[in-house]
Amino acid sequence: MKLLYSIYKEYKVLTRDRAGLAITFIMPTVLILIITLIQDTTFRSVNEASVPLLIVDRDHDSLSSVLETSLIKSKFFVITKKQLSDEETKKEIATGHFFIGIIIPENTSKKLREKSSARIGKLLGSFSGDTTAIAEPLDTSKLKVQLYFDPITKKSFKTTISNSIERIISQIEMQSMVSSLNEKMKESFPLATPSKLELTPIVSLTEEYASYNNSSIIPNSVQHNVPAWTLFAMFFICIPLAGNIIRERDDGSAFRLLTMPGSYMIVILGKMLTYVIVSLIQFALMLCVGVFILPLLGLPELNIGNNLPVLFLVAFAAGLAATGFGLLVGTIATSHDQASLFGAVFVIILAAIGGIWVPTFVMPEVMKKIAVISPLNWGLEAFYGIFLRNFGFKEIFPEVAKLLLFFGASLGGSYLYQKYKRLK
Repeated sequence: MKLLYSIYKEYKVLTRDRAGLAITFIMPTVLILIITLIQDTTFRSVNEASVPLLIVDRDHDSLSSVLETSLIKSKFFVITKKQLSDEETKKEIATGHFFIGIIIPENTSKKLREKSSARIGKLLGSFSGDTTAIAEPLDTSKLKVQLYFDPITKKSFKTTISNSIERIISQIEMQSMVSSLNEKMKESFPLATPSKLELTPIVSLTEEYASYNNSSIIPNSVQHNVPAWTLFAMFFICIPLAGNIIRERDDGSAFRLLTMPGSYMIVILGKMLTYVIVSLIQFALMLCVGVFILPLLGLPELNIGNNLPVLFLVAFAAGLAATGFGLLVGTIATSHDQASLFGAVFVIILAAIGGIWVPTFVMPEVMKKIAVISPLNWGLEAFYGIFLRNFGFKEIFPEVAKLLLFFGASLGGSYLYQKYKRLK
C-alpha cells in the first residue's frame, strides 16, 4: 500500500513540473522530426539525381557526347553546359553554384582516335613484322579531362565520383580502340564485315544488405534517429528526477519520509517505478512518431520488426538505467542548478560518444573504442539488432545485461552515498 501511495505522490509531483514534462515528451519528438528530416534530405541529395554538375565542352565530338550521355543515364547528376574559361569554371565551383565541374579540352576526341589508331597499328605491326609501324614514335602523353570539386566535398565522395567518371572514360577509350582495330582489319580484309564488339560487362556485381534471421529491413535515417533520440530523452529524465529528490531534501519531505513506518527503499522504489513507466511511455510515443507521423512528412516508416517483447525488454532496461542515473545525480548534487547542469552535460557527453548524434560506424577507430563505455551506445546497439538484424533475446542479452549492471551500480552508488552522508 505504501508503494502505491509513493507512486501516486511521484505522479502528482511530476504532473506539476511542466518544464520537466516538456523535456520528457516534447523535446524528443521535436528532435526526431527535425534531425530525421535533415538527415533524410542529405541522404536523398546524394542518391536522387540532385548533384549539380557543370560541363564545359570544348571538344564537341564523340568523347564529350558519350560522356554526357553516360552521366545523364547514371541519374545521379543535374547537368548544366556552359562555355567558360578555366578561371570562370573554378569560380563557379568554388562559390558553390555547382558541386562538380568537368572541362573537356578541344580536339580530345580527335587525339583519342589518333592515339588509338597508333597503338593498334603498333600492336598489329609487331605480329606482322612491320618494323616501320614499331619504329614510329608514339606520343605517350595522356589526354586530360579536368575535374573541379567544391571545397566542401568529402574525400570519400570525391573519390567515388572520380572513379565513376574515370570508368566511363575507360569505356570510351575501349570503344575507340575497337573502332581503330576494325579499321585496320578492314584494310587487310576488305571483303569481311566485322561484327560489332559487345562491350557490356562480362562480370556484374549484385548488391544487397546482409540480413540475419531472414530480415529484409533496409537501414535508413528513421531506423537510426527514432531509437537514438528516444534513448537520449530517456536519460534526460535524470533532470526532473534529480530535481524532485533535491526539492524533497530542501523542504524537509525526505526527512519526514524517513520517519514513516517501513523501509525508505519503498520510497525509492516508488520513484523508480514511476519514472520507468514514464520512460516506457516515452518509448511508445516515439515509436508512434516513427510509424505514423514521419511517413506523413515523406520519410520512411519505422519498421519495428517482429520481436515486440524483446523490444520492450530493451526499453525497460534502458528506462531502469536512466532512472538509476537520475537517482545517483539527485543524491550527489547539492542544488537543483547543480543537478540540472551536471545531468544535462553528462548525458550530452554520453550521447556524443555513444553514437546518438553521429553513428559509430562513421567514427574514427579511437572513438569506436570509446563508444562502448556509454550506456546509450548499449541501448542503441540493442535497438539496431532488433530493427535491422531481427535479433532475439539471446543476441541482445549482452547489451541488456550491461544496462541492468549500470542500473545496479547507480542504485548502489546512491545508497552508499546516502549512507555516508547520514553517518557524517
